[in-house]
Amino acid sequence: MGIKKDKRGDKVVSIYWFAILIIVAGGIFAMVYIFYGSPYDIREIEANLLINQIADCISYAGKMNGNLISNGEFRAEQNFLEGCHLNFNSSDEWEEEQYYTEVNFYTINNLDSAVFNLKKGNNKWLLSCELQENKEEERVAQCVEKSFYSLDNLNNQYIIKILSVVRKSEKNVKI
Repeated sequence: MGIKKDKRGDKVVSIYWFAILIIVAGGIFAMVYIFYGSPYDIREIEANLLINQIADCISYAGKMNGNLISNGEFRAEQNFLEGCHLNFNSSDEWEEEQYYTEVNFYTINNLDSAVFNLKKGNNKWLLSCELQENKEEERVAQCVEKSFYSLDNLNNQYIIKILSVVRKSEKNVKI
């Protein structure tokens, strides 16, 4: 007639499956908490992107922008960087600008004194660059400096150094 099956084994297996589900759910929770638990500090990446944007505006394919220099004479005004489509206004979250950039042009023969420079942004963040070099403080503005080589239309050689400073430490640095 009817054969009865023993169902005691199913109850034991379901306890193990329940324990495995708890371990997997706990692991997923721990991974999400570790990943989203602290903000990711992107200030250095932001500073590098700012430098790349300025470098593209100043020089293309090794030749300097004709609006910046012509016949060996710098003719750009301090608002030259306005034409580079840079937006230094960070939203309404901060009362003051969170960016600063400085571009210095050096002749290849004299790397000690700049022949021309451009500045834009909040220059009070420059003090953070000295602290950053000494590794004294992590919550200061992030400073990145890069340089490259370019020629003007008369083939005069220049070294261009770009310093970019990004603050935004309230949102990017874990307290």
